Amino acid sequence: MSKLTIAFALCFVTASTFAQAPAAGDETPAADQSKAATAASQAAATEAAAEEKEFKPPVGFIPKKRGALVLYCKKDSTIGTRFQTEKCYSEAQVRDYIIAQQENKRDIDRVRSTCSSGVAEVCSAP
Repeated sequence: MSKLTIAFALCFVTASTFAQAPAAGDETPAADQSKAATAASQAAATEAAAEEKEFKPPVGFIPKKRGALVLYCKKDSTIGTRFQTEKCYSEAQVRDYIIAQQENKRDIDRVRSTCSSGVAEVCSAP
């Protein structure tokens, strides 16, 4: 019984020691911290400069003022109907819309390049 108690105490002490000691990879030199701070300040400066530029909506979006808000509206028809609907987005939502379109274009281009490279079994239907 005493051996079991000693083994349990030893495991407990070892576990608590490892929990308190910092890992070797967690420590960063001061130079790395200053580089990270510099990079963060440069990223913040570029974001601020990008926001200071006047936002130009993509083709098809019409700016409309609704009170204090400026919304960018686009008319399109939903699949399955011929009625056109007007959808309005804020500036942040339009920026997200543009990013999503760019990602979709990259994905389509990647698939096209894969299918045009001569790999027939990837592109052929099962």
